[in-house]
Amino acid sequence: MKKDKIKIYGLELILGIILLFALFVSTNISRFLIAAFLLIYMVLLKKIIKKERGISIYHKQVCILVFILSIIYVLLFYSTGIYFGFTKTYHTLTFKSLITFIIPVSITIILCEKIRFILLSQDDKKQELLTIINMVLIDLIIYKNIYDASTLNGFLAQMGFVLFASIATNILYNYLAKNYGYKPSMIYHLITILYSYIIPVIPNVYIFFRTLFRIIYPYFIYFVLEYAYSKQNSIASYKDKRKNAVQTGIMITVTTFIVCLISCRFRYGILVIGSGSMTGTINKGDAVIFQQYKKQQIKEGTIIIYEKDNTTTVHRIVNYSNVNGTIRYYTKGDANKDIDNGYITSSSIKGIVLFKIPYIGNPTLWLRESFKK
Repeated sequence: MKKDKIKIYGLELILGIILLFALFVSTNISRFLIAAFLLIYMVLLKKIIKKERGISIYHKQVCILVFILSIIYVLLFYSTGIYFGFTKTYHTLTFKSLITFIIPVSITIILCEKIRFILLSQDDKKQELLTIINMVLIDLIIYKNIYDASTLNGFLAQMGFVLFASIATNILYNYLAKNYGYKPSMIYHLITILYSYIIPVIPNVYIFFRTLFRIIYPYFIYFVLEYAYSKQNSIASYKDKRKNAVQTGIMITVTTFIVCLISCRFRYGILVIGSGSMTGTINKGDAVIFQQYKKQQIKEGTIIIYEKDNTTTVHRIVNYSNVNGTIRYYTKGDANKDIDNGYITSSSIKGIVLFKIPYIGNPTLWLRESFKK
């Protein structure tokens, strides 16, 4: 048995090395080639692991429920387009996309979930972790070249939308594979990845909202299945279940609030200060919480956020005048000696600063500066 475990760990390590090479070294490795590696890997695993986990009596019901929940996932996501609007997908359903993405990715997903089911039949915690790591690497390869990781926005998209969301979904896939077989996780995996390659439009949603949705929804599915089918529910106390639900609710609420601030698409937003023009009042690396400007009355001394010459600036209003019915605002940075050149009008004002949070924006500035080099 120990020899078999060593062989399995060795195969996991080899697969991890191949995946890392495909992700960081190879610039244009074929997705079909990855699928071929996974097929060979699965065959080798089956030769070592001859006994597989039994399938739950609820297998069929869970497959149907997960299919319904996966469709609801897509419908909920597209319903956000009513508020945010729609945009064309950066990939369309063509013969080329069918050959280069849809078919090889579908094969990869099917193989991944079968491999996961085989590995998790060992009831080995270390094996579960290794499985998640390798499966996350596969997700990163699937989304490789979709986001330009050489830019800050592309890097954040890769980290959030792909990496963090992949960790959350793979925890769900492990749960499904251990308890209900490979088909439920395969169904959810296929639907939630391939829909954007089949439907020609997609909601124009801020990337962090999409990330949040991808992270939260697997937890929702987990709770639905736990309450519906888990035998542990008859043993677990109501108090424990209520405590877990409250903790999850708090985490989701806080995360949603932070994402709403970052998106700056609602009444309040957050902005990191990247210059020293307001030093003493607001320092470089601080973050300011602001209220969206909706024609509120602005007085002299108010710190505002405005856009001019494609630059976002946080300065204080030091004077204003009414010229032919148009109010001209004159601004200045508290640390600057001179008033800013020219003036701005209300159309340039984006927000009114409410308060600052010291130092919290420094990590973002460090990332930006590293990508400028």
